[in-house]
Amino acid sequence: MDPLVLSFVSACTALAASIVGPIVTLRVARRQFNANVLSTNRQKWIETLRDMVAELISLIVSALVIRSAWKSKWDKGHGPLREDKALLIKLERIVLVESKIRLLLNPTEADHQQLYQAIETSIKRLKAEESLDSDTEADIEIIVRLSQVILKREWQRVKLGT
Repeated sequence: MDPLVLSFVSACTALAASIVGPIVTLRVARRQFNANVLSTNRQKWIETLRDMVAELISLIVSALVIRSAWKSKWDKGHGPLREDKALLIKLERIVLVESKIRLLLNPTEADHQQLYQAIETSIKRLKAEESLDSDTEADIEIIVRLSQVILKREWQRVKLGT
């Protein structure tokens, strides 16, 4: 082969490598950066959802204890609120935490919808005059189980970086 052609091919190869190499490196770095940002945000979302669900369960159990000890008319929970204004703070917290959870959930995913339905059902039971504590406790177990499934799936995605 002619040395001039060989030199020309070598020069073209070097030129192509010096152009394509940085482009590939830039694309890989950009993709890795996006994956890291996404994983970090997803991990923060997981922690927030876990904390909000745990707090809501705590508040529901507190409300159950108050309702089971309540001897006067329950009146959808208004009875205790009229008697003890400090309970209004707990009610406000329940509403706030429920709203935060609702905003954290994806309305297009079935298990997210099921989780919110379970939360809504448990809160409706708290308001009801004649509901069994065991039904609300079963709702809490459903909330825990659904939350665990959602959090596990999202944690797997964090570990995979997707």
